[in-house]
Amino acid sequence: MTKQEVSERFSGGRVKHMVTTHKAVQWIGRILGILTCVALIKWAPHDVGNRILCYALVVCLLWWMNGLDMVLVYICEKGFVIKQRPTTLRDYFWSAIHLDDYYLYVPFDTVVGFTPDWKELQAVNNHGGIYVVPLDLQLAPYKDKIRLQAAIKHYRDTHNE
Repeated sequence: MTKQEVSERFSGGRVKHMVTTHKAVQWIGRILGILTCVALIKWAPHDVGNRILCYALVVCLLWWMNGLDMVLVYICEKGFVIKQRPTTLRDYFWSAIHLDDYYLYVPFDTVVGFTPDWKELQAVNNHGGIYVVPLDLQLAPYKDKIRLQAAIKHYRDTHNE
């Protein structure tokens, strides 16, 4: 999803920053993925069933490598647009086909915080209950994690006057 699409689809305003997986993790993942794909193709067994299994693994690895640079969080003027982590295998395959369906808008004024391991965002709903959004921010750069917290703090400082 582009910045323009995020601004049009969600009510968070203009996109200020995009958070992705750390670039070093992306490159290491791509290099290991390509080496594994080459090894699977080069040393694939000669019988048809096992060869098909090896090629299916190659397709899965290429699919995984494609998702390494996906935007995990869009920091907007009024909130976050977050890519939720799929919780079941069915959701995982559904999210691969329908990428945009797993983005969720969370306004800054409802955010309670992130868990220490950056796997969840906790927020308050309109009825006072807390809801949890599963995330994949463990491998995001430290400066982006600080930027997420700073965005919440900046919003609260400017809107609680």
